[in-house]
Amino acid sequence: MDSKTPHTDPSIPTQQNVVRNACYEIGYDGIRNRLYLSILGFWKNTDIVPDFLKDWDGALQLVSPGFTLLIDMRTMITHPQQLCSMHEEAQRKMRAAGPSRIANVMPLDKIASLQAADSIKKIELPFQLFETSETAQHWLDTTMA
Repeated sequence: MDSKTPHTDPSIPTQQNVVRNACYEIGYDGIRNRLYLSILGFWKNTDIVPDFLKDWDGALQLVSPGFTLLIDMRTMITHPQQLCSMHEEAQRKMRAAGPSRIANVMPLDKIASLQAADSIKKIELPFQLFETSETAQHWLDTTMA
């Protein structure tokens, strides 16, 4: 997979796209009970992602409590503060759905990485930070037992 274009990984045969657009991608693996979220590039405001929370709700309906989540933020550019409340709402919804583990692939952009780290601290769930989606996937797979 090209590290500059995160997307659902075709090498994972059980993974399927839920949503794919220019700003984010959500994938689902029913065998692993796992969601994949890629946050792509710069979101200048909520108008650019009007369906994000609705799409996230739809994805969360696919998983069972105890699911795992891989969030790939490598290409994310710092988001304006006005988007923080939307990200926090998505986190509340995710927390209510009952994840067991979260793997975060951090942004390459240093400011975005600091912003993401601050947001992740608020989740209050077991998570681990990674530099690649492959190591994140491996961690989630090996901690499933």
